[in-house]
This record gives sequence, C-alpha cells and structure tokens, in this order.
Amino acid sequence: MTTPEVLIAGAGPTGLLLACELQRRGVRVLVADPKSGPTRESRAIFVQARSLEIYDQLGTGQAAVRQGHPAEGLSAWSGHRRLGGFKFGPLGRGRTPYPFILSLEQSRNEALLDRHLHTLGGAVQWGWRLEAFTQDAQGVRATLVGPTGQRREVNAAYLCGADGAHSLVRHALGTPFPGTSSPRALFVADVTATGELDGADVTLKLGAASLLLAFPMAGPQHASGHFRLIGMPPGQELAGETPRFEDVRALVQGFGVQVSEVRWFSHYRVSHRVARHFQVGRVFLLGDAAHVHSPVGGQGMNTGLGDAHNLAWKLAAVVQGQADPELLSSYERERRPFARSLVRTTDRIFGLISGGGPLAGFLRARLLPAVLARLLGGTEPAAPLPGRPSRLGRLAFGLLSQTRLSYPDSPLSVGRAGAVRGGQRLPYVRGSGNFSALKEPGAQLHIYGAASPGAVAWAARREQVALRVFPFGEAARRAGLREDAGYLVRPDGYVSVAQPEFSGPALDEVLRSRWHWRLPAAGRPL
Repeated sequence: MTTPEVLIAGAGPTGLLLACELQRRGVRVLVADPKSGPTRESRAIFVQARSLEIYDQLGTGQAAVRQGHPAEGLSAWSGHRRLGGFKFGPLGRGRTPYPFILSLEQSRNEALLDRHLHTLGGAVQWGWRLEAFTQDAQGVRATLVGPTGQRREVNAAYLCGADGAHSLVRHALGTPFPGTSSPRALFVADVTATGELDGADVTLKLGAASLLLAFPMAGPQHASGHFRLIGMPPGQELAGETPRFEDVRALVQGFGVQVSEVRWFSHYRVSHRVARHFQVGRVFLLGDAAHVHSPVGGQGMNTGLGDAHNLAWKLAAVVQGQADPELLSSYERERRPFARSLVRTTDRIFGLISGGGPLAGFLRARLLPAVLARLLGGTEPAAPLPGRPSRLGRLAFGLLSQTRLSYPDSPLSVGRAGAVRGGQRLPYVRGSGNFSALKEPGAQLHIYGAASPGAVAWAARREQVALRVFPFGEAARRAGLREDAGYLVRPDGYVSVAQPEFSGPALDEVLRSRWHWRLPAAGRPL
C-alpha cells in the first residue's frame, strides 16, 4: 500500500492500538516498524483499568484479562517489617469494570493487538523503517527502507510518530524534548522468586540505601512465583559495561527475596521528558516519542495507549470528511497537559524515593515507612468500620488507574449536569450496560431516565450520533449522573457536553464550532 490515509511509524502498543482504532473506522492505514515482529522482551508490564476499558471498546478486553495476572493490591515493607497494604478492588469497585491492575507485559500486549489488527484486515510492515519525510498542505511524502535496503515512497494524508523515545519523527520535526535524567541507575529483572513477597500484590520494599519493587507476573501456564523486580542499588553495582543479576543478588536477598531463575535482566537511567509539541502540521507524536517518565505507577505504556485512543477518532473524522482539520488541534491541547502533569508527579515521587543523600535515606528508612504504616491500613482515621476504603486510597486508585483523567480545559468540553462535567470520563454505571454501548465506534447521546421527544427527534436527524437510553437508578445517582439529562459522549468515552435539560440547537452549535463537524448551516434542512 503506497497511498494510505494515515502512515504510522512504530508498531509498539501505541502504534498498534492507533492502527486498530483507525482500521475499524474504515481508514486506510500503513504501519511500518524496523523490528522483525512484536517484541519478545517483557518491557512495560502493567495495564491499568482505563487501558482495559479502551481494550474493551476495541473488543480485546477479556482476552487481555485471560492472558494476564491481576495484581490485587499494594503492600509495603520497611526492611523485613510489613507496614500494611490495601486491596484495589474496594477502591475501584463501582467505578470501573476492571477494579485491579493487570500484569500483562508489553510483548503480550503487542502480540494481542497485532493479532487483532489482522482480524480487522490490517497488517504491520515488519522490517520496514521510516527514513525521511516531508509535508505540505496536500499531505506527507515519506521514504521507507525495507529489510534488504529496498526503498518505497509513500504518500499519506497524515503521519503518526509512535517510534519510541529516540523517535526519528520527532528529530526530523526538530521538536525540542526538554527534561531531565536521573543520575542513579535502576535494574529490572523478570525472575522466579520466593521469600518475603505478597504474591498477589505489588510489593514495595524500602531501605535506608536502596529500594525494591516486586510486581506479580503471569508465568507459563499462569504458574505462581513469577515477578518483575525493579531495584535501586546503593552504590556502583551497575557501573560496569555489562552488569549482571549477580551484581545485585545480595541487595535482593537483603530484602528477604530469594531468586531461583532469571529470565531477563537489564538496567537503565530514568528520564522525564515531554515534547514541546505533539502536532506539527500533518505530523503527530504519540507514546514515548512524545513523553517519557519513570516507572513509578506503571503509567508509560498506558499513557501511550491513551494518546492513540484520543487521536484515532479525530483523525478518522477528518480523513473521512466528517470534520474539518481544526478538530485535530484538540489532541495536543488535551494530551500534552496530562503528559506534563504526569511527568511532574512521577518525577517528584521518584526524586523523593531515589535520592542518594542522608535526607533521602532518612525518608526511606524512617519517615516514609511511618506515613505508609498509617495510610495503608485502608481506613479513614475516623471511620467507624475497619476496612472501609479511605478517600486517599480512592484518589490514589483513580490517579494510578487513569480513570480520573479528564479534559476540563479542552475546547470540546462544555457544561455540567449533576456532578458530571464536560471533559470527564463517562461514569461507569454498574449493571446498566453503558460501557458496553461504547464498543460501537461513534459519538453517542446518553440519557439516564427518559428521553424527551426533542432528544429522540434530534438523534433521528443525526446519523453520526447514536441515542442510548439507560434506566436511572441508585447506581446512576451514585455515579453523579442527573436523571433525564443529556450527555454527548465522544467516541473515546469522554463526555463532551453535559446538559441538565436537553437542547438540540446547543448540541449542534458545539458540533459545528468545537468539534468542527461539517453540519448544515443553521436554518437549512438536515
């Protein structure tokens, strides 16, 4: 295919999800990646609840859960003393269909999305790399180089760079990538282990000079005892050219963990960077090409998936003539502020726990364990019932799972009805089927209660917007929805407009002036 509508450089999770979303919306896509196939290294490991919701819209959510290993909670240790912990289920139940964190390494995510792309009629051009490109008002002209050095010229309407932290696309655009790199090295290892570990939980171990994180992983035939270890040695253990696990085995054992098998070992320095622009003309940056940050919270791969989900429906609308190109500017306006906020947060947390001075050692050995021991009991200080999820715990789960992510300052976000504002993720109403409705690719008008005749008539004239009516009950009330209100839901599952009382003309104005949809002018027949 030499004339795709969208050319995607990079077939990691971000590029593959973008391809799947575009393909199922009828957009001609060409994906090029210099690798010979999906990566076999585990790399990123966690799929957060919001990403599983995205997978569910694509039709791959349950397949991901079957292949992965849900992490049930978090436990914290100071040396050999367990400080406490909490379970994710009570914190996320009723807020998402996936009230847990799924351990599913990047290699399995890529294989899952690659297979799904095939079912949609698409395919990755493995072994082909983007060499150069130019753009003008008519489109993008790119040169691809194949496995044996052959060249292919490709013309596309748009180019999406999902080609990693060392992105050729970003470098060619000349887009600055400001940020910092940590002076301390971390190691990462996929191992079989026993000892002082909470097998179903993420385990955080703190020491005066170092720290260790253990994440449960799905082993062969879902065997137990498999973990991803991330550690910070206190000295120069990783200073050599080819560090080995044996260089850090004593550190791991010092935390009460015995490793019997090492399947993968690597080391790296954490960087925190955000590209100055996510869009330059007809070219977009997504995933690690646009932002990189520490592994704190397992946000990297998930943020890239969110980038792809945000951009896909907008690109499809523009490519297929439903919307003007001005709609695409909302991608950077929505995703870059979130990336900057995330980088600032993870940078601060990582800086606090990874510092090398006496103050950082005191923080890890004394202050942080004391705070965690108080907070991880999972109760409000004044809660009458032990085990009641704390407000802090709910907030932490919302941030970690990315279910609290919203776009309040987006040009697409308008109004408030009940507790729900334009720009917020559509609340999950357990038992209503409102999230199942999002599997249909397109905008929707949601009403919880009874649809007015005006709403029914408006939706009948708008083929691009499906009317979905759900019962209004206690679950909808707890979710913050207002009875009989109108909620215009974007194709990516975020509320664009929240109306206490339905108004078709007001929705049309938003679609024309903010979504840049090509609707008939006011007063003309629809």
